[in-house]
Amino acid sequence: MSLQIISIGNSGGCQGLDLSDLGASCTSCAPKLALSYEEEAILGRMRSLKNEVRPLAARLKYLEAEISRENGYRLSILRRESTDLTQQLEDLRESWRQWSVRLDDATERKLILLGHREPPAGYVGLN
Repeated sequence: MSLQIISIGNSGGCQGLDLSDLGASCTSCAPKLALSYEEEAILGRMRSLKNEVRPLAARLKYLEAEISRENGYRLSILRRESTDLTQQLEDLRESWRQWSVRLDDATERKLILLGHREPPAGYVGLN
């Protein structure tokens, strides 16, 4: 079974829908598979954050191993770098959390746009 990720533009219609293997139709829109342009952009940013984290986490792991073997002046340098990397990673984690909230909001807007959820009172559409 092959799945095709589809994009839902601002017009609200499904584009590139080929979910015949799943038996889905446009009326159901397979909301777990369809990504809006907004969701695609957010997920792209989240992937780039993950790519930023990997080398920092690897370096931090290396530093922790070095710190356990080191003493003297070099130890203070390693600890300072470790502290800096830990702060950078925490900043990236916070950014990830913020993007995750944006993704949840974008998904909710998509589901409302597709008619899978009722809009809250006072909802005026896409912002």
